[in-house]
Amino acid sequence: MGTAAVLLASSCRAPSQLPTQTMQHPEDRNLTQTWRHSQEEDQGAVQVYRPAAYAFPPARGREGYTFAPGGQLTKLAIAPTDGTLSLPGHWRWASARALHLTFDDASQQGCRLEVLELTPDVLKVKVLQPR
Repeated sequence: MGTAAVLLASSCRAPSQLPTQTMQHPEDRNLTQTWRHSQEEDQGAVQVYRPAAYAFPPARGREGYTFAPGGQLTKLAIAPTDGTLSLPGHWRWASARALHLTFDDASQQGCRLEVLELTPDVLKVKVLQPR
């Protein structure tokens, strides 16, 4: 019994000494890239996004998102001059199939997206709640 107590005591560490690990969602490998809105493929409330390299038909601009590892987000909006406006923010998985998006600029409304489909080639979402 004394040996077990010694082993148990030696395996315990103070919380500050425990290794930190970032929790990863199984879909992170597909999500973390730049997605552009393929509005031609939208179906009702379902919004369709494709990777930035996708062969889109001509459009006056495409909104989108860049999901970076670690929760960094850039919303790609259409600027008043038809260029791209980059709005920084953060993303996190709110549940197994919902993303929570927030933006550094308080004038930008965050939202929660239900992920209906996510592969390396397509992201289909439905806006659950604007914030």
